[in-house]
Amino acid sequence: MGNTTFQGAVRSRNGFTKITTDASTGGDTTNSTYSTSASVGGDLTVLGSVLSGANPTMKGLTVTAKATGATVTYVAGINVNPFTGGAQQITTLPAATVGVVVVHAQSVDTTGGTAFLSFDCAGTDSYETGSVIESRTSSAVVFDTSTSGETLLKFTPANATTNLMSIGSYIYFTCATAGKWNVSYNLQHLGAGTTGTFLFAA
Repeated sequence: MGNTTFQGAVRSRNGFTKITTDASTGGDTTNSTYSTSASVGGDLTVLGSVLSGANPTMKGLTVTAKATGATVTYVAGINVNPFTGGAQQITTLPAATVGVVVVHAQSVDTTGGTAFLSFDCAGTDSYETGSVIESRTSSAVVFDTSTSGETLLKFTPANATTNLMSIGSYIYFTCATAGKWNVSYNLQHLGAGTTGTFLFAA
C-alpha cells in the first residue's frame, strides 16, 4: 500500500495498528496499537526526547509488601522489599504483558552481606535488547547493557554502607512489547555509592 497524506484529522472507531510484514513468510507482526488504551512498541520519541526508558508514573499502582527470601515472586505494582545482602534472593517477575508496571522499592539499606539479588524473567520473557543499568567497578561509574535473549538482572552488594543501591532506591520494569521488559531506575545511597554491581545475564 502506498503512502497517503491527510490534511484533516484522521479518525477511526476501532483504533490504529502499525504492523510489519515478514517478506519471506508473509506473516504480520503488530508493533504498536493506538486505541483507548494505547501501547507503543520500540522507542517513543516526542520532540527529540526518548520516553521509552523514562521512569513510569506510580499513580494507581498497588503497593505490596514482599518479605525477603530465597525465592520471591513479584506482582504488578510496587513491591516493597527489605533485601540486605545477608542471603541471596531470586525474584521472579510476572509475565511481561503490555502496559504492566512492576517496581522494586528498596525498603532498607543493603549493608548485610554480599549475597546477590536477582530479577528473573518468567517463562520465555526476556529483557529488551540494549537495556542499560548503572553499576560500579573500582569505585567508578560503569554501565552494563543487555544483549539479545538475556533474562536475568543481578545486583551484588558489598558488605558496607557504600552501595549504590540502598534505602529509597527504585527499579522499574515496564512492558511495551509482549514478552519484553524495559528497565529504568532511581538509585539512592547512604554513603559514597562506590560499591555494588548490576549486570544482565542469560
